[in-house]
Amino acid sequence: MGLDRIFNVADARRVAKRTIPRVVFDYIDGGAEDEVTMGQNTAAFRSLSFRPRMAAMLEAPDLATTVFGTPLSMPVILAPCGLVRLMHPDGAIGASRAAADAGIVSVLSTVAGTSPEDVAEGSSGPKWFQLYKLGDLDAADQLVERAKQAGYEALVVTVDTNVLGRRERDVRHGVSIPLKVGVREAMRLGPQVLARPKWAAAYVRAQAEAKREGADRRNVPEMDRSPYTWADVEHIRANWDGPLLVKGVLTGDDARRAVQCGAEGVVVSNHGGRQLEGAPATVRVLPEVVEAVGSEAVVLLDGGVRRGGDVVKAVALGAQAVLIGRAYLYGLAVAGQAGVAHVLDILRTETARTMALMGCPSVSALDRTWIQAEPEVGKAVPS
Repeated sequence: MGLDRIFNVADARRVAKRTIPRVVFDYIDGGAEDEVTMGQNTAAFRSLSFRPRMAAMLEAPDLATTVFGTPLSMPVILAPCGLVRLMHPDGAIGASRAAADAGIVSVLSTVAGTSPEDVAEGSSGPKWFQLYKLGDLDAADQLVERAKQAGYEALVVTVDTNVLGRRERDVRHGVSIPLKVGVREAMRLGPQVLARPKWAAAYVRAQAEAKREGADRRNVPEMDRSPYTWADVEHIRANWDGPLLVKGVLTGDDARRAVQCGAEGVVVSNHGGRQLEGAPATVRVLPEVVEAVGSEAVVLLDGGVRRGGDVVKAVALGAQAVLIGRAYLYGLAVAGQAGVAHVLDILRTETARTMALMGCPSVSALDRTWIQAEPEVGKAVPS
């Protein structure tokens, strides 16, 4: 199936499943334990309904917004994701280029598999850097300084990985954590790899080219537990000049604490359902977080965004923008940079169409009045 036959994110997921080895697909697609939280992220969006306003002649709603002074063509940001070069040789650089072409921000993960310097040199457009504490604070300080020198505009500190969630799809494949596909793993997973010869050939070729050209020549950390404290966040704030966001917030209390530590933004996130099984769906707790910080901080959301309608719902409930992870990784797995661009085009079209059908002229006009209020528990619903 070519990109012209991929009409939504679910299509991209299906094609990605046929394109890359199962072990790599499950790394993208899987969640923690029984994957209940992961499923609730998407289900919570589906349970929300709009309150449209009819007889509004709208064909091209304005999707533009601004985050920390950076203009976005739509309220969508590429989330930080690990090991993206496993999905396609274009990896983080290709994803960042697609984001720049689309007029949005990309966030590079500490463990993306490509150094911050190489991504900064390989792509234009605004970029943020996501920080794990892989080691002591001195190691984190070094990463912060590298991001600063490479020109990253904002820092995203992830605080929900004091231990790693148990992602049982990965465990069943018998792979190590962090996931690696080296010679030893390839031998054990041989049938999976051989079943995807195009992926295998591209992966081997990319590895050889990287070695020959010296790409990713700078230190690239590997995933491990990242036990941050609020004191650590304050320390990082003191060593970073630009906007600071705390990612992994799920309560109003933690959102206020992040602001007290100097953060200008929070990301309502349960790590895509990959960490604490039983954590709440992010869109459910979004209003609590928005109310807690008021105008003191920018609020973003990730988790479960698969449609343009989900983007609209999140913004209407108070998010300045959403971060997408799996949605763009499926596109990357299918066709590299072009696949990411295609997914972003789909989300842009869906978002604009949803707003036009709602009668909403612009992203800036969205608020809670566009979302159907849920009945109170125990209160009768009018017939």
